[in-house]
Amino acid sequence: QENGLLPSLAIVLQQEMIKFNRLLNRMNSSLVDMKQAINGFIVMSSDLDAMYTSCMNNQLPGIWAKVSFATLKTLASWLKDVIFRIDFLRTWLHDGLPVCFSLPVFFFPQGFMTGALQTYARKYQQAIDTLNFKFHIHDGTPADVKESPEDGIICYGLFMEGARWDRDKRLMAESIPGEMYEELPPIHFEPAVRHKPADTDYQCPLYKTSERKGVLSTTGMSTNYVVSIEFPTDADPGKWVMSGVACLCNLTD
Repeated sequence: QENGLLPSLAIVLQQEMIKFNRLLNRMNSSLVDMKQAINGFIVMSSDLDAMYTSCMNNQLPGIWAKVSFATLKTLASWLKDVIFRIDFLRTWLHDGLPVCFSLPVFFFPQGFMTGALQTYARKYQQAIDTLNFKFHIHDGTPADVKESPEDGIICYGLFMEGARWDRDKRLMAESIPGEMYEELPPIHFEPAVRHKPADTDYQCPLYKTSERKGVLSTTGMSTNYVVSIEFPTDADPGKWVMSGVACLCNLTD
C-alpha cells in the first residue's frame, strides 16, 4: 500500500501459509520417522504406532490433527482437501488476489472476514467495531463471477444442511428428498456500518464442520462457529430454526 503497510488480506494469506507450512512439516517429518521405524532404524514410539494404525484405518492421525484445520473427514478425503487448499493459496500468492474466495480453505475464516472488514474500514475511515456484513446471494457458479466487487468479498464452497436455496424464487425452500446437503451459489459478503438484518430473513449459522460445536479460543471466537448469513425466506424464520438449518464449510466424507 502507499503507506508501506501490507494489505489486510495479504496478512491473512501470510498467516494461513504459516499454518499450512507447519502442517506440511509435521506430515513430512512424521512420515520419515514412521518409515524408519518400520525398517527398524528407530524405536516405534506410541505416537508413530497410533499414526500407523490410523493410516491403515483411513483415519486422520492424531499428531496431524493437532496442527490441522477443523475436519471430520477420512484420511483420503482429508488429503484431497489439503491439496485443494494449498493449490488455492499458492495461486493467490503467485497470481494475486482472486476474484472470489473459497471460504472453506482457511484455517481461521473469521480472521479472513476480519481482514475484509479492516480493508473497508481503512478505505472509508470507519471504525472497524461498527462494521458487520450484509449478504447478497449470486446466481450461477464461481466461474460466472468475472470481477471482484467494489467492497467486500465473494465466497463460495459453502453447503446448506436441512434446507436448500431455491435459485428460481431466490428464497429458502425445503430440501429435496434424499439430499442432505446442497452447495450454495457464491455469496457476496459486503461490509456495512451497523447493518441490521431484516426480521423476515433467516440468520443461518455457518460452521466449519457438521459437528456444530466448538470452544472459545484465545481470540474470544468459537473454534467452529463462523458467522450468521442472512437468507430471504417466505416462511417464518422460526421454522428453519426448529428444523436445525445451518451452513457448513466442510462436509463429513
